[in-house]
Amino acid sequence: MATATAKRRSAAKKPAAAKRAKPAARKRTGAAPKKGAVKQAAQALPPAKSSKKPLSGLAALAARKAVKAVVRRAARSGAQALRSAADRTAVTGRAAVESALSKRLPIQVSVDVAVPLPVAWEEWMGASSMTEGIHRIEDVERDGDHLTGTVAGPRSTAWEADIVDERQHESFAWRSTAGSDCAGLVTFHRLSDRLTRIEVDLDVLPTNPAQAVSMSLHLAHRHADAELRRFKAHAEFINPDVYEPQLSQNGGEPESED
Repeated sequence: MATATAKRRSAAKKPAAAKRAKPAARKRTGAAPKKGAVKQAAQALPPAKSSKKPLSGLAALAARKAVKAVVRRAARSGAQALRSAADRTAVTGRAAVESALSKRLPIQVSVDVAVPLPVAWEEWMGASSMTEGIHRIEDVERDGDHLTGTVAGPRSTAWEADIVDERQHESFAWRSTAGSDCAGLVTFHRLSDRLTRIEVDLDVLPTNPAQAVSMSLHLAHRHADAELRRFKAHAEFINPDVYEPQLSQNGGEPESED
């Protein structure tokens, strides 16, 4: 019985083994082609044609003309934008100059000088130069209530002014009548026995576009401030031993040169 049963099991296994063997046989029959054959077949194929066709002469010429037209339009639009910006700037600049020429522009500067008030007054009144912001007046001379001088610069011109008001040790005012258009006021303020504040107020009317630009850029203001600081350096350079004896002898006032 055992022998018969073993035989039936081996007989049953044989068809399954045969069935498994068949697919392997089919795989072996479909053998892959050799590498050399593939290479030869690829060489035998005609070369692939490019999908991009070269432009003809007329098409290339038309393309160049189109590019040039675009560039010209861009250049024209850029030039128009620049001209418009320049025109707006010019209009704004002319308006600013005309506005500056049509009204007086005040200049106010001050400085503290470490000298007694009478000394500051005498040095200011005896100075041969003065400032009007835009101009520096040199060679100033006084004849009664009239002042004469020269406007400093490459093209120096004669300058004249009238003294409007004068209060000793307090204030001095003038109004130019030739060479410039300016009204000025200088005031003196005692801060202590050896400290005086000098304030300068200038009412300037520009007479040409260059002066208007100088006023709008605050150059005239800086010129006036620089002149005032030069006076400060000059007054403080005086040795106190020179004016203190005179102040004590004259009741607090320096001896006049006249």
